[in-house]
Amino acid sequence: MRALLALLLTLLAAAPAVAQSARDYVEEGFRAAQIGMSSSAGKALREIGQRAAAGSDGRAALLRERQVLALRLRQVEEQLVAPDADRIALAGEVESLTNQLALIDDRVATEFPDFAALTAPEPLGLAEVQALLRPDEALILIFVGPQFTDVFAVSPRKVGWHQVGAGTATLADVVATLRQELDPTAPSRSAAALEDEPAPARPAGAGFSRGMAFRLYEVLLQPVEPVFADAAHVFTVTTGPMTSLPLSLFVTSVPEGDDDDPAALRATDWLIRRHALTTLPSVESLAVVRGLPPPPPTLLAFAGYGDPALDGGQTLLSLSRGGGVMRAGVADAEQLRALPPLPQTRGELTRIADTLGKDRSRLVLGADATETAVKSADLSATAVIAFATHGLLSGDLPGLDEPALVMTPPANPDFADDGLLTASEITELKLSADWVILSACNTAGGDAPGAEGLSGLARAFLFAGARSILVSHWPVRDDAAARLTTGTFEALVAGEARGKADALRHAMLDLMADPRDPTLAHPSAWAPFVLVGEGG
Repeated sequence: MRALLALLLTLLAAAPAVAQSARDYVEEGFRAAQIGMSSSAGKALREIGQRAAAGSDGRAALLRERQVLALRLRQVEEQLVAPDADRIALAGEVESLTNQLALIDDRVATEFPDFAALTAPEPLGLAEVQALLRPDEALILIFVGPQFTDVFAVSPRKVGWHQVGAGTATLADVVATLRQELDPTAPSRSAAALEDEPAPARPAGAGFSRGMAFRLYEVLLQPVEPVFADAAHVFTVTTGPMTSLPLSLFVTSVPEGDDDDPAALRATDWLIRRHALTTLPSVESLAVVRGLPPPPPTLLAFAGYGDPALDGGQTLLSLSRGGGVMRAGVADAEQLRALPPLPQTRGELTRIADTLGKDRSRLVLGADATETAVKSADLSATAVIAFATHGLLSGDLPGLDEPALVMTPPANPDFADDGLLTASEITELKLSADWVILSACNTAGGDAPGAEGLSGLARAFLFAGARSILVSHWPVRDDAAARLTTGTFEALVAGEARGKADALRHAMLDLMADPRDPTLAHPSAWAPFVLVGEGG
């Protein structure tokens, strides 16, 4: 399979790219691609922009109340189609929520007449994107269709487009092959990677198919490389299977040496060597993040939650057997408490606090790191918020129908606090954070198996008010995660980086270059995190 995929990508790369059209034709395709893609994470960012546009005279609170009700209504409507749904109760809730929305819509129409224009914005044109980009920035849009993939690149002075004769099925196979090589074998911040049965996905010392990563770059990005080549910071918008693969591990030249040789891996021309990268859920999101007012300087610098009080020894596999950890929608705290502890997280959060100013930080660790501690805190007054813990995807545990972060399980769990901070609970938080760090596993994943990327925890934090988030694409090594997050803030505070995305780039390059641990040269260690939102 791997050889076949590599051959297919080679043939596609050798085929001549579709000739670049006149700008008006590219303009039409660029707008059409935006209409053809929809993203719940993009919608969450748009809702932040709506609240910002409403100002601080009470209209923002009204819009948030409407957005929360609309989100709950969508969730209940989705529950109605479940085989075991209590349709009578759910139908009653739908009617109640619909009536509440109607009342709020009457107020919105009176108090915020411009709201309708904000809810259905037009796709951005090429000139509009160029005006939003800074002189050393660019934007890349990869739109994956059933049979073809269109790639657009925009910089302040140039525009490029080409079409590739490969669609969803082909790129899904390629991405799946590369993702199989990115599962670390070390203890990680995902219960899924801590199973008590052998046969890890990637044997120790295994390499990474850099040739395939180069072919992917050659096919998708090389034809438009002249547009973004000089950009220090590149925004990326992807669809379909490409949302599951960080572009940082694309290889920009023919790799040399063996794929399992740490020295060869360190010498590879990874895309992250050339550009700081920021992920956007939609092209429109660029206008949203650039239009947000700066956070007030009086915010608390940092709040960190981590090192939950866990006893160790339990695994996702054992929790999934039998009835599982969920009981009527509430987690079994005793089973949850038996998950393995994460010893690096305490030092990680402490180091970030020291870097950002210990006297302006709040750390909530160990037994204190509970759901209640998060929900009761005034997080709207905090600039940077970090969670360093286990991350669970929807479906990881029987009965867990949405992603969650593991907190310290309480002695007497209930719906308000059972040790799992779920995506729906996160949407109820009120944030003004410039940055939320999710130093856990799979936090870029969807809200259900097979769902779009960034539709789970990432979308929840964006909806709650985060301007940017750091999320992961696969199980993260405990030691590597700690070094990547702390290294990012140290590079930023020391002035070595020009912004968040560049600071993350510095941390990645430092990690892969460490000669003391050859396994850190593998992209499974240094490439799991992506920055979403404003990366400047």
